[in-house]
Amino acid sequence: MKKYIIILLPAIIIITLGGIYMKHQYDEKQEKITTAELELFEKAKKRMTNYINANYEGIDKIEFSEKYEIDPMGGINAEGYLNGNKEKGFWGIYDKSNDTITSSYVDAKEKPECEDKVCEY
Repeated sequence: MKKYIIILLPAIIIITLGGIYMKHQYDEKQEKITTAELELFEKAKKRMTNYINANYEGIDKIEFSEKYEIDPMGGINAEGYLNGNKEKGFWGIYDKSNDTITSSYVDAKEKPECEDKVCEY
């Protein structure tokens, strides 16, 4: 019986210490990813703001939701509402490799010069 305890106790200690080490490594990696994601989200919000201001009229205030999603291709979704009215929503996908908004929906009137093409932003 003592022989099993002598073998089992070190094995349990090694497995426990290995689990603690792996958890620590995982937490550090998640923290780095979160920081990079937040930086990307801030850049997406800035580009989305520039895009909306360049292409739509009557926009006084742009409010973003804190919810975002990163698609498998690296784009990030930014969404929110306009002029304090939650009925007037918008969303867009920011492509970091091209530094552009690739797809969007904005519940506002387009500027006349931007109806046929996307204006520079």
